[in-house]
Amino acid sequence: MNSKTKLFISIIDNDEMIQSLLVRILNLMNIDQFEISIEAYDDGVQFFESHTLDAIGEHLLILDGVMPNMDGIEILQKVKSDSTRHVYVLMLSARKSKSEIDKALKLGADDYMIKPFSIKELQARVLQIIQRMK
Repeated sequence: MNSKTKLFISIIDNDEMIQSLLVRILNLMNIDQFEISIEAYDDGVQFFESHTLDAIGEHLLILDGVMPNMDGIEILQKVKSDSTRHVYVLMLSARKSKSEIDKALKLGADDYMIKPFSIKELQARVLQIIQRMK
């Protein structure tokens, strides 16, 4: 019987091209230790209404910094203050000021990448975060 832990990867980005690219990149990755579920959301409101964080398993959020309704920093703050368990967060944003990056990391982001991004670097950073999940 195979009882792999479930890993929920939520892509929260209002750009459909970025969403589909990330889904494709993540589906091509070889992540054997988890049963992967990947979902994309247009904004934080849609993500929270989905109740994805209620699912049992590990959670990795890939957050865009700039979105209408609820931006990546607001989602990060809400997740870190509401969640009773560790939710891993990779910020993927066009915001590249040192103060923005510092703010996201201080609020609990596990990593921060600036758009445009390298696919290979994104894969490496996602794998780094996944390796920290035990």
